[in-house]
Amino acid sequence: MKNYCWRAFPTRIVLLMVVFAPAFAGSQTSPIIVSVRVEKAALIYRVNGKIVEDSKKNSLITNLARIASLRGREASIIIIVDVRAPFAEVGKLETALDRVDLTYPRRLFVADFSSSTMNEIHWDQTSVPIPSN
Repeated sequence: MKNYCWRAFPTRIVLLMVVFAPAFAGSQTSPIIVSVRVEKAALIYRVNGKIVEDSKKNSLITNLARIASLRGREASIIIIVDVRAPFAEVGKLETALDRVDLTYPRRLFVADFSSSTMNEIHWDQTSVPIPSN
């Protein structure tokens, strides 16, 4: 089953691009998909399906900067975070995007890869007050 999931990963990226294309209709290029997933108790970062590491040649920032120079700074972004990853990873990914000036439309999803589902987080919704009790 594990091999099937990895073989289907590029197909899932294409599916995401097709599904979210209408949402990014103002953008002239396909969205950049940045994800973090927990595998064997380690965080694995991907940019458009390609694993990025901590080396200088293949870092998250380097890959994002390269894609931004190819596609332009106005490319839409889809961020996918594994439900098992610490929530701080959202901030790390958004900081990396800010550092390379990819500040245009972003959509954030929390994914449960074991059940192949994900939910979008909307930052612009009205906040709910914290109860005092």
